[in-house]
Amino acid sequence: MTILLRLLLVTCALISPALLRAGKQDETNPWIKPGTPPPLLPGKGLTVSCPDPLPPLPDNTVKLESAKETFHIRLPADFTPQATYGVVVFISGPQAKMGCPATWIPVLDEHKLIYIAPQNAGNKESLGLRDARALTSALLIKKYYPIDPKRIYVAGYSGGARVAGMSAFKHPETWRGTIQSCGADFYKPVPRVAVTDEEFKKSSDYGGIPDAKRALEAKKSVRFVFITGPGDFRNHYIKDIYAGGYKPEGFNALLIDVPDMRHNICNAESFSKALEYIERKNEFPLHPLHRPGVDTSHATPRGRCRCEA
Repeated sequence: MTILLRLLLVTCALISPALLRAGKQDETNPWIKPGTPPPLLPGKGLTVSCPDPLPPLPDNTVKLESAKETFHIRLPADFTPQATYGVVVFISGPQAKMGCPATWIPVLDEHKLIYIAPQNAGNKESLGLRDARALTSALLIKKYYPIDPKRIYVAGYSGGARVAGMSAFKHPETWRGTIQSCGADFYKPVPRVAVTDEEFKKSSDYGGIPDAKRALEAKKSVRFVFITGPGDFRNHYIKDIYAGGYKPEGFNALLIDVPDMRHNICNAESFSKALEYIERKNEFPLHPLHRPGVDTSHATPRGRCRCEA
């Protein structure tokens, strides 16, 4: 064995463990001191468990135990406690564990958004548990950080996107907007054009339909964004829900059609366009509980996106 080869092997042996440690995103680091924010560094994501009792949910239908729940949280790179931030809560699809999508990081920083993803909120969990974990995530971030109540958004992928939409119908006092990658639902059946009766029946029965009066509150204060593309097997279904439900009923909704998108989490460009739509200044009347000072804790790379509002 040559001296050069030996040096190379020794170097690899020293470097590889460091690289593995640096790329490990989901190592749980419990909070040490109750009543304090999690030990996060700006710009660094970390999966943590909460030592404090979790905030109570408005409907109290699902009770979560803090000892059993974990959350992946990332603060903006320029985070400072003196500033005010928005929140993106992400509900995963097939994955039980979820970090922060790497392509979203520059967009999150630009918009001064804290990212949080409840763990164990994937498709194998019930709608009630996934909704409860998403809502708890928003309330948890509000408890420890300076948050603008008008900038709390729920995002999701695939089945998680559908849960995000349903959560917005159920909790319009909390969510200001949705960002739904490859998934959609409506609070009631809509006309079918591109999907079969069996496909729609499976989808409309997904976890149940919220109360219609509650769902219609979302029309006053929530903006919905759906992101899909020709390669997404839910593409036609999402377009039917958008064109046959959200638009004719006057919901504030945007459809982003990404030319080369398949069934996956949206890219940075479409994520940015979604945020631009949700945060645009021509406001419709806000839900009363979105107003500042009100406590709501109890109440594409190769192609241009086509947007349709």
